[in-house]
Amino acid sequence: MKNMLILWVLLFGFQSLQAQETSLPVGTHQHDGFYLSLGAGPVMGPVTANGMNANATIRSTVRMSGPGGMFDFKIGGEVRKNLLLHATILSNALAGPSVKSTLVDFNSTTEKAPNTFIVGEEMAGVGITSYVMPANILVSGSIGFGRFSYTDQENSASDYKTKPGVSFQLKVGKEWWVSRNWGLGLGVTYGRTTSNLKNDLGEVVKKYDSRRFGVLFNATFN
Repeated sequence: MKNMLILWVLLFGFQSLQAQETSLPVGTHQHDGFYLSLGAGPVMGPVTANGMNANATIRSTVRMSGPGGMFDFKIGGEVRKNLLLHATILSNALAGPSVKSTLVDFNSTTEKAPNTFIVGEEMAGVGITSYVMPANILVSGSIGFGRFSYTDQENSASDYKTKPGVSFQLKVGKEWWVSRNWGLGLGVTYGRTTSNLKNDLGEVVKKYDSRRFGVLFNATFN
């Protein structure tokens, strides 16, 4: 009798949940149609600049690291249910990094840059995001063009940007519905950008590379 009662309660609960799902308006809690994703949070990981000589071999290395901030913007639409194609724009900023400089055949030195010195990283590309439902877990990948910028708020004459290079981002996260079409959640990311700085003769004088890990607070409309 006790087992029959438990079975009846479970069956009744399942039927009630099924009825609620059926009663939801069309398009509610579904990943279809227009897609907009906004994310922001901390980012960690180094940006490395390798100085090159005339023989295209490394003569110096500068490694900049420390906590920074990331902004993640994606906009697009449904390819098929729970699969979305989108444009991706990423922006990272690191103010006052720890700078480790190494010259070939010499000892390295490490110092803290002033907070007025900002290392920026930008990426613009395309990507695809897939949702595992009903858990609402997302897996995303984007690839495009990226570059680095260096800004000194006390000496703008030393500001410069690298040439566009290859950049990508991988992202995994979990979201919870807070309205018919809006979801809030958390995600972790890994990204990398490679780019070159050239002189007036078109020669590569520095090669830049980044490996950045981030944690994002996400808001998605879909």
